[in-house]
Parts: sequence; structure tokens; C-alpha cells
Amino acid sequence: MSALHTVVNLLGRLSASEEACVQPSNGTTPALGEGALLLEKNTEALLGTAPAGRNVRIMVTMPPEAASDYELVRDLLSHGMDCMRINCAHDGPEVWSAMIANLRRAEKEMNKHCKVAMDLAGPKLRTGPVQRGPAALKYRPKRDALGRVLSPARIWLTPSSGPEIPPASADAVLPVPWAWLGRLKRKDCIRFTDARGASRTMTVSEIVGQSRWAEAVRTAYVVPGLTLEIRRPARLGASARVWRAQVGGIPPKEQTLRLKLGDTLVLTRSLEPGHPAQYDKKGKLIRPAQIGVSLPEFFDSVRPGEPIWLDDAKIGGVIRSVTPENVSVEITQARPSGEKLGPEKGINVPESVLRLSPLTKEDLDALTFVVQNADIVGYSFVRSEADVLELQSRLADLEPAQGWELF
Repeated sequence: MSALHTVVNLLGRLSASEEACVQPSNGTTPALGEGALLLEKNTEALLGTAPAGRNVRIMVTMPPEAASDYELVRDLLSHGMDCMRINCAHDGPEVWSAMIANLRRAEKEMNKHCKVAMDLAGPKLRTGPVQRGPAALKYRPKRDALGRVLSPARIWLTPSSGPEIPPASADAVLPVPWAWLGRLKRKDCIRFTDARGASRTMTVSEIVGQSRWAEAVRTAYVVPGLTLEIRRPARLGASARVWRAQVGGIPPKEQTLRLKLGDTLVLTRSLEPGHPAQYDKKGKLIRPAQIGVSLPEFFDSVRPGEPIWLDDAKIGGVIRSVTPENVSVEITQARPSGEKLGPEKGINVPESVLRLSPLTKEDLDALTFVVQNADIVGYSFVRSEADVLELQSRLADLEPAQGWELF
């Protein structure tokens, strides 16, 4: 600002127009060169003295494991963490206390200090739920660029009455009756007709507890109730033995909305599960994609022509129409192949005046803990000076042991 005032004053003098001269008001504007010193002073007050060998501080957002895994917190501190950030949108006071307790223990062990920043969640302007997809799963082997199988798909067959947790390497998990599963031996060939009517097989490769590993070299689609069959060769004087079983319950697939340039997305006040766009056999749009919005104040605040961003700005659009119950959005930014939009994704309307307080009831509840345990409070969705003053007033009412400063 000091530099801008200098340029305006100089231009005024050059034009011989004293009216054009502008003087800095009431001496509150930092003089030229003082800004860097002020920034350094505030940075040190907020984040502490710069560590040896670097000018930046490292802030690390805590995962839930930080509450129970002391070694994780200690290792982060030993590798240079200067500030522990706790996101108040997740967990609660019990978990936050455990995270901070692990930090204090690590500070004593390593003779180091680390700030604690707690970030208030604020109003959650997010997408609503989406309809579940069909209860089906797909597995496929890994192939090279020429379609040759590099490694088979690995299927975890486990008792439906008491399923065992599958290893992370499982490409699919199929619950089946134990009476049938217990008969399976290594190298048994399981035959079935998949959900598309294709004949498929998988071969038992390993027995682990009450579960079995099976491998397959062809892609298959499996749904609940699909019949699996094992067949053993006939013994002398006896017919072949056949055992069949049906696949048990499979969780419905998580579904997303795929949005491309030019598509229409309808945002609804109702939080009924959204759905993808629907087309007829000729590819003509029957019904556009639809999804709910978490805060009803959104519909009273936005106006046609305003921009909107979804899922951390992966998807951009322009609001075309607004009614009390629906907002129609034209998608103007997405990859050529389209972008997926799921539930609980952030919505940002930078040019809209949202009529809601940045402090929610949950934030006010969290403040009691924050003022007793944190060095820094993070505050999102600030739109005016009044918002900042409200937070300062709330902090003052709680009378924290430490003083709070605004930077």
C-alpha cells in the first residue's frame, strides 16, 4: 500500500494536480520495506522461531492414528514437524486430547517444542448422498499392453456366516456358505456363469484359516445368488461328485456422477440420494444428473450467472437458473473424458454472498477445547470483518489461559 501511495503521489506531482495526491491515512500503513519485517515478526509469533537450516515451518495434519500411535507422532516431530494441525471437522475431544498427549510426551522425550493448530470445521457446504449402484463386483487379471496376462486376479472366498478380513491384495471378496467352502482343496476348479452370461472358472490356490484364495485369468462380473460349482471326477463304480453354492451378499457399489463439458447438473435442496444422468437408447438425455446440497442457505444466496466449483475445483460450472428447491448448473470445466462427482465433496461459490455464519454450533462447542489446548485457531469461510470480531468475542468470553492474537 505504501508503494501504491508513492506512485499515486508521484503521478499527481508530474501532472501538476495537487488534488491527485494521496497521503497514507492515519499512519497505519506500513512504510516501504516494513512489510517484510512485519511478516517475519508475525510468522515467528504465530509459528515460532525458524528451525536451523531452513526458513520454513512444517505443519502436519494429524490422521486418526496419531491418537493411538505414539511412535508416529514422535517420528513426525523428530523429522521436523513444527506445528501439529488438528482438523476439528473430524473425531472429537477424546481423540484430540490423545493426539496432543502424544505430542507433549514426544516433546519431553526429544526436548523440542511444537505448536498446536486446531482448525474449526465451519459450515460444510458439500454435496449430498448418491444412490447406491447395483450389488455387483468385477474382477480382472493384470495384463500388459498386448493383453497378455501378467498376473491372475486373486479372489478371497470366505464364509458368509463369519467372514474373515481379506488381505489388501484381494481383487474381490466372495462370501459363500461354509458347508461348501470347507470342501474346497488346492487346485479345485470352480465353474460358474457370470452376470453377463459368460462361462468362467477360478482355481483354488491356497487355504488360509477358513477362507480360500482362488485365481482367475479372465474378467468376470459377480452378483449375489450367482451359483458356483465344483466337480470331482467319478470314482470306480460311482458317479461324479458335484457341489454347488450361491454367492452371498455383496455390498452395493459406490456410485458417482460423471460430468462432462456442457452437461447440466441439478443441485437440490432435498437430500434424497442423487443419481447420474439418464439417457434413452438413442443417447438422448431423459433426466440430467442430480445431487443434493448440505446447507439450505445455499439456495437463498446464489444467483444465475455466478460461478461454482465442485470437489476442490476439479469441476467448474456456471449457475444458469435458481428456484427455491433447485439450482441448475452448466458444466464449463472438466477433463475431456469427464470428472466423477461423489457424495461429501466440497462446493465453492466465490462470488455468491452466503447468508450464514462461519461459526456453527459444532464450532462453538469445539472452542471450549481449543482455547485450553491450542496455540493457533484456524478459521474458514470468513467473509467480513464482523466474522473475525465474532470469533474474537467468543474467545474472550471463554477466557483462555493464553492470550490470543490476530494475524
